[in-house]
Amino acid sequence: MTNLDIGDLISYPDPLDMNFLFAMGVVEFAGGVLILIGFWTHLVSLLALITMTMAYLIAHLASIPTLNGGEMTAPYWTAFLALFTFGAGPYSADN
Repeated sequence: MTNLDIGDLISYPDPLDMNFLFAMGVVEFAGGVLILIGFWTHLVSLLALITMTMAYLIAHLASIPTLNGGEMTAPYWTAFLALFTFGAGPYSADN
């Protein structure tokens, strides 16, 4: 059983022994396509919010995120939060 280390402070056991990089890649690629066409925008943006939060906590946790490449995590997180809050809009596939 592998561990998921979050910022070297908390370690969660990974019960499924899955590759989290592959799972995050699927969420980001397939979720990006779904957000692009406006289908299931609230659900996909929530998954992307969780992905961005985990990316920051695992790889970019620092007092100054620009020191370790985390400067793009905050705008993506904010954009996904706006999509989760307001939805895709009137010209999406959901409408």
